[in-house]
Amino acid sequence: GVHDMSFRALALVRTMSSDHVLNEIQNAGLQGRGGAGFPAHVKWRAVAAAQDPVRYVVCNADEGEPGTFKDREVMARQPDKLLEGLAIAAHIVGAREIYIYIRGEFQAERRLLERTIAAAGAHLSDFEFHLHEGHGAYICGEETALLESLEGKRGMPRLKPPFPTESGFRGKPTLIHNVETLACVPAIVLRGGAWFKQLGRGEPGTKLYCISGHVGRPGVYEMPLGVTLDELVIVAGGYVGTPKAFSPGGASSGFLPMSERSRPLSYKALSDAGTMLGSAGVVVLNDTV
Repeated sequence: GVHDMSFRALALVRTMSSDHVLNEIQNAGLQGRGGAGFPAHVKWRAVAAAQDPVRYVVCNADEGEPGTFKDREVMARQPDKLLEGLAIAAHIVGAREIYIYIRGEFQAERRLLERTIAAAGAHLSDFEFHLHEGHGAYICGEETALLESLEGKRGMPRLKPPFPTESGFRGKPTLIHNVETLACVPAIVLRGGAWFKQLGRGEPGTKLYCISGHVGRPGVYEMPLGVTLDELVIVAGGYVGTPKAFSPGGASSGFLPMSERSRPLSYKALSDAGTMLGSAGVVVLNDTV
């Protein structure tokens, strides 16, 4: 799965000012792809500006949401993209240690990440990578519960504030991102924020949509952020039977009737409908269910 191991974006970042990179992330309009859709640059700036010199970067690779299987695909097919995104983030926010909290079932992906880190050699030698396996607790996909688990404690959510950017792992400023968010970073660095932004429709960038249920070809499809259910299903081989309802964002988002089929599958449009895009685990149900 590992193709281009040159880490060109990381090399470029080392020649740029932090401000320039932060501005490109902002211009890109990159939103957290783990479910919340929070602007990435705001988190980066908060950690970069922290008083404490010790900072951490944490990757949420737990992917426990039913109907979601995109992060696993990124790690299985382009692990170098994830690692490069992590290294760029760590470089910009001033972190040396990087933690990847990976779902325990993802054994092949874990081994591939380890091999890729070893093969990258000097490219990633500024950073210390730690891989930590989850033990099947759904709640540990929530970022503060994930931190508790990383610290060896029971994985229960913390009260916020303080937010992790201020007091995260071991009480230090911590940048936490989902796999997909981080994997977007190298291309943004190489091609610029404006390029990434125009890939979307109404909201910036592309999105990895997981689609399962009653469709011809279930799978992960990269589409402009803001496509409709019908557009996504066309790519995924069409409806099987007569569609009845769909979940736009995994089990947490509930189900919408087919009267919402033309609503953009974007963070804001789904929030306006009282549901959420979440991690974009789209499940289609037909009238046999």
